[in-house]
Amino acid sequence: MEDKINGTQIELIRRIIIAAAIIIGIMCIGYVTPAVISLEWVDFKLEQEKQLEPTYGYLSDEDKRLGNLPLQEYIDEMTEGKTVELNTKEWGNFFNQVYLASSGQYADSDYGDRVSEKDKEWYFSPGEKNVKVFFKPSELPAESWGLNKNLNSTYLNIESQGNKYYIEAYYRSFLDPVDRFYITPPTNMYHPWRTIGIIILIAGLILGFALPRKKPELEDVYYQTGPMIAGDMVGVMFLGLFFTLPIGINEGTIQAVTHWWGLTLVFMPFVFAALYILYINGWHASYRLRFRPDSIARVTFRGIEQYRYMDISSVEEVVLVYPKWFLWMFRIVMLFALLSGKGATTSTAGPYLLSESASYAGLAVNRRDGRPLYIWYGNQMGNVILPGYERVIEECRQHGIVYNDEPQVVRGFMYMK
Repeated sequence: MEDKINGTQIELIRRIIIAAAIIIGIMCIGYVTPAVISLEWVDFKLEQEKQLEPTYGYLSDEDKRLGNLPLQEYIDEMTEGKTVELNTKEWGNFFNQVYLASSGQYADSDYGDRVSEKDKEWYFSPGEKNVKVFFKPSELPAESWGLNKNLNSTYLNIESQGNKYYIEAYYRSFLDPVDRFYITPPTNMYHPWRTIGIIILIAGLILGFALPRKKPELEDVYYQTGPMIAGDMVGVMFLGLFFTLPIGINEGTIQAVTHWWGLTLVFMPFVFAALYILYINGWHASYRLRFRPDSIARVTFRGIEQYRYMDISSVEEVVLVYPKWFLWMFRIVMLFALLSGKGATTSTAGPYLLSESASYAGLAVNRRDGRPLYIWYGNQMGNVILPGYERVIEECRQHGIVYNDEPQVVRGFMYMK
């Protein structure tokens, strides 16, 4: 007997690969770097001149005061004394490269690829406006400059030929989506694992679906491949949707745990339900019914189970629908998606409506100890997905077992024994 179940475990391995690819891939795709440092060239002389330019024809007394201060006093007031003086020989070239990138001369700077894609669009970056140049905190001596999540800004300066040059340095944390700013770092810095995540996701799905399938024995009753693939697609859709939503709403993988983690907990039952769908679909994909003189044998990746005719009291038709609590969970998710303003309410409504109307036809093989054996042979479209299931009825009738063709409604999931 054992030699006949070899190979059915591939159906479980297939779903493990698919689920792992989705979870790891989405986590990598949604990962946002925890923090960056933005550097922006500041021309205080030009900034002071702008103070005396009327805004909509109006110039306030404060603008007049600031515009008429001596330049150094103006700088001291604008920086509030938060300045770090750097060695010109050590940092001179760095300042120059940041200046070129911040002033829009991207091709001439070593840091031209560290500017936000939005800032490179003309309508975001007028000619007289400097832009932010981004670095990882580990690339700069941030701590020695006093930059961290508690002290998040300062001005770096060097002196050359009697002139002082300034760069505004800002420590920007992404751990709290509420504090996000509109201009984000370039994608390869903002989402450093996105490409890897896409590769993992695609490769895992291809591998999972492409693994060879164990061929059934000649006399086996088994589920057709088509419905199994469709079931896997439902599991993939549910898992992808409900694992992505909390990451998308929180705008980051880490943020989904550190920020609105309560919302993440709300979605977790649906993630587990999706994993459950993949598991039971794998169970059905490895499913085989074999008929013996004294029993029905059910073979799956979990092994072989024998159901003796002498232990069966009756066989009846049943119709399966999802539990009410499962449908209520869908309603709660749609409510959260609507209230957040960030969730895809259309995407959540589709699976809910699908689940609300789903029903499956099957047989309940009732045993004398009160434990039924469910054999699901029809999908929600009314199509037979277990050809040859009638043999169960025939074999049982031949052994004097009562058959009831009046369908009874049961609530649960298709992995019901």
